[in-house]
Amino acid sequence: MSRRLTWIFSALLALGFFTASVFANDEIPLVKRQWFEARSAHFNIYSCGDAARVFKVAGKLEQFCGTYSLLAGAQALASPPIAVVVFPDYDSMKPFLPLYQGQPENLAGFFVHGDDENLIVLSLPPAGTETMDMSVVFHEYTHLLLRRNDRIWPLWLKEGMAEIYSTFATDGYTALIAQPIRHHLQLLAHEPMLPLAELFSVTHDSPQYNEQSRQGIFYAESWLLTHLLFAGDSQILRARFANFTPLLRAGQTPEQAFTNALGLSLPQMDAQLQRYLKGGQFTPLQLNLPNSVFQPSNLTTRWLTPVENYFRLGDELMRINRPDEAEKYFTDAQKLAPASPLPYEGLGLLAIQRNQADDALREFQESLQHGSGSFLTHYYYALKKFRLAEAAVERQETVSLDASKEIHDELLKSIVLMPNFGAAHELFGIVEMTTDTDHQFAEQHLQIAVQLEPENPYFQLALAEAQFSNKEPDAARKTLSALLLPTVEAKLREQAQELMQKIGG
Repeated sequence: MSRRLTWIFSALLALGFFTASVFANDEIPLVKRQWFEARSAHFNIYSCGDAARVFKVAGKLEQFCGTYSLLAGAQALASPPIAVVVFPDYDSMKPFLPLYQGQPENLAGFFVHGDDENLIVLSLPPAGTETMDMSVVFHEYTHLLLRRNDRIWPLWLKEGMAEIYSTFATDGYTALIAQPIRHHLQLLAHEPMLPLAELFSVTHDSPQYNEQSRQGIFYAESWLLTHLLFAGDSQILRARFANFTPLLRAGQTPEQAFTNALGLSLPQMDAQLQRYLKGGQFTPLQLNLPNSVFQPSNLTTRWLTPVENYFRLGDELMRINRPDEAEKYFTDAQKLAPASPLPYEGLGLLAIQRNQADDALREFQESLQHGSGSFLTHYYYALKKFRLAEAAVERQETVSLDASKEIHDELLKSIVLMPNFGAAHELFGIVEMTTDTDHQFAEQHLQIAVQLEPENPYFQLALAEAQFSNKEPDAARKTLSALLLPTVEAKLREQAQELMQKIGG
């Protein structure tokens, strides 16, 4: 028996069944079907679909993570677990798709990045279909994995690298990335490429990125240029390209860093890119996957309770900005199981999305009183209490020791439940800085927050303030240096400059 079949068989055995016929009754409303959770090292997968096929999805996602960790290291995968909702078919997923001009978008799957939770949504392909297209999911998930470079990489590289990883494929033993993308090559064969100077100038606000008629050539050329530099036929270019990101971090503009790293002008690289396209050889990278990626012991499974079904579907709708529909699932869950903490958690999260602070605090308090074990509930309750304490200080009122202890304790609970949740570490560090406790302890948590969410510059500013408070001026200057670059938003850069002046840098 192959490793893949052994893995799926073991997962089915753990869940307690060998067929998924119990899920097959289309007449039962989706929320009332038997849903289950399959939890792997990096994903919490929820579905009421064919179990064997869902476990294949879990295996493929973990294989993708294993491949990425071979290139970037295991630390690059650190994040709160990613929720994956796998619908049994496209028709059942359609009411849970993001809306565009009031209509569900035409998506086979999508990824939603959030500060507190990341979400993957997809549907199983029709029965008898051996493969499912997860390229969109892999593309968007790659953006999360590459977030450490998000503030400094130009848009062409971010999208080009996401396209490189979107081609991920595996036979269970080896993995391929950077495979040729047919529709990009077809477009490049018929449309002229943008000069690299123009490609480099494209931002999120540019017509080339937003207008569908121009979008194609931007993505196609971004993929081609990234393929040349990441996996192309020139070892010299690949080696030199490794210097590009360090030069960006040093404060050079993308064009300066690019030409300095490669030792070629943009017109010379234009010629190299044309040569690469005409050559027509786009060899993918092949990597051997470690056995540990396939250990069935990494997968735990359980049935969901009815109230969890409502919560999960409501949470999915909330995170794609369909709040009114989400609210109905949460209130129905409350009617179904008024003693469960989940409906209150959902309504609390929804209140935050709607900027209803008082309602959020009340709902999270209810969730905690009903025994919530959610790291998000503990965190958001502490956050709202902290904001109230901040407002009291501004009014020159005294904050009670009990209130401070409650905030402290709730944040610790959140961190224990989810050690990879950067926001809890950041707030815990700030809370510690406002007390007379050991500021070194606060700095340690702020360091962790920055490691977990390097794309959040406000975490870096808080860390620099802690380092300054701890009489570590050199460390504070080093942390602030990344916040003084032209790519940093003006308000934050001004705050960093003010702190640098206090330090004397």
